[in-house]
Amino acid sequence: MLRKRIALLQRRSDMSFQDFDQHWATGHAEIISTLPGLKEYVQNSVRSFWTDGDPAATVDGVVEVWFDDTAVSSPENHTSREQQDDEVRFIRTLTAFTVTNRESYDARAKIWVLSPEPLGNLPVAAAGQEAMAAVPEPGFSLMERPRLLREPAAPASVVVYPVRAGDADELFNAVVDSASRDPASKGVRVLQTVSRRVR
Repeated sequence: MLRKRIALLQRRSDMSFQDFDQHWATGHAEIISTLPGLKEYVQNSVRSFWTDGDPAATVDGVVEVWFDDTAVSSPENHTSREQQDDEVRFIRTLTAFTVTNRESYDARAKIWVLSPEPLGNLPVAAAGQEAMAAVPEPGFSLMERPRLLREPAAPASVVVYPVRAGDADELFNAVVDSASRDPASKGVRVLQTVSRRVR
């Protein structure tokens, strides 16, 4: 069965975003590409970030990985020693979880809404924009990395707006404007990303 995992990455505090992104796009991408059962691998590099929640809860990159569940022992342990050794070179915080929406898609740019509230309570919407929504799978476990930090919990809901690169700024600003005016959006994070399809 094909499954999908999302991972939220925060770079090491002693590393510039450019150095983080360069290492992620090259050496780390090569390591991930060798994982058994890997079907698709997309890196989403964050260009703009907004939250009215914890200002330290930043995200520098979002991983989307689709994998064949029959080829791995468990989604939470789908990793290698080489991968974990490399992660500590450029990542401070990694929060990874499997999601219900396993749809595959291509988009050069994306706007992400990460909410601590369930999807039904999500006040952020972008008129006229097609969105893909996902929630963590029932009974999921956050991926554990002994040498990395992770957020206390996965977002209760994730909404992704695939968008043309030229429209990303406008949509990001519209979603941020909507979220900033709605008191029910407390803790929502909005990200604008540029995608790299590695596999």
